[in-house]
Amino acid sequence: MIVHKLYRWSVDQINGRFISGWCFNRLHKTRPVDITVAADSTVIGRFINSGYRPDLVDLGLHPNGICAFDFSFPADFDPESFDQLHLFFDSSRNPLITFDCGDIELLRPRQPHLVCFMHIPKTAGTSFNSFARRCFDGTRFKTHIERCDAGQREQAARQADYLSGHLPLYELQRLPNITAFDFYSIIREPFAHLHSHLNYVKRVRPGSRVESLYTYRHNDTVKSLSDKLNTIDFTDPDAIGLFVSRLAGYERDFFDNLQTRYFLDYRPETVGQRDLDQAKQNLSRFCSVGLTEAYDAYRDRFCDDLGLAYQRQDLQSNKSAFYRLFDTSDHMIRDALAPLVMFDLDLYDHVSRQFWKKTDVQS
Repeated sequence: MIVHKLYRWSVDQINGRFISGWCFNRLHKTRPVDITVAADSTVIGRFINSGYRPDLVDLGLHPNGICAFDFSFPADFDPESFDQLHLFFDSSRNPLITFDCGDIELLRPRQPHLVCFMHIPKTAGTSFNSFARRCFDGTRFKTHIERCDAGQREQAARQADYLSGHLPLYELQRLPNITAFDFYSIIREPFAHLHSHLNYVKRVRPGSRVESLYTYRHNDTVKSLSDKLNTIDFTDPDAIGLFVSRLAGYERDFFDNLQTRYFLDYRPETVGQRDLDQAKQNLSRFCSVGLTEAYDAYRDRFCDDLGLAYQRQDLQSNKSAFYRLFDTSDHMIRDALAPLVMFDLDLYDHVSRQFWKKTDVQS
């Protein structure tokens, strides 16, 4: 009973592929917790609570947020072969947390599928990756391959069953064995997408003070762009219009019809009608392109494709907690931003008609 009072913890997700959550010692909150996981009496892994949870800092539950854990079970772990799964904290002899293995979900595709998910930023792609992780062996599940060097990407394409990253189509198509993969992606209502993307980049510089807690850091180019965004009054249509008119070079890559850019075989300086036409043609390479506004229908279709039972999932992953930059319904602001989304709007409408019935789209 004492060990239960000594720790505070939460298991956010558990299935036959992985377990994730957070924990800490109430008396020594910043001291790492050694966690041992065992199936019945068989130890199957050890890990520590070294992940970062900014939400726990915001809630005042933890001083620095370094208390999360995320552990992938061994590829041969089958919960149906055991009675109970236990988590032991530090040197405790008795488990702090126990699950009945019969309650642990393990999704299995009916037949092998190779999936390449083209992850366009700020479209609920992180949530989709989290869902897909339930379906694939953790050792063959590779996300954020944009952070890998060329050799690591090629190795991932040869070994993974599920591949995902912030890479446009023309970069994904360079990978070996990529023709064996089924392509999926999600796009978002363009004004909402641009708002979320601007908001994210704007917060890069202020957020860089905690980058040491992550395994990934933004480069100086992105930080400089963040500095620029922090000088703009996004409630002023004139200021927005001036910003849009002055975008050039790599800055256009970040904000000029970004979703259309992802579906191209090449990198354009500025997106035009010919590029939109090409993006529409390239949709034929995809088994399905979802809409963030119809996420549940997209996830259910993915389950149909892989022969999985339907699963509930709330859209929680990677949501921005920062304030609203501008009112996406303000006509003057929409007019000022129009050049950055005009082709994305057309693409979004085309995807809606090609892949989805009107009743699938939820506002």
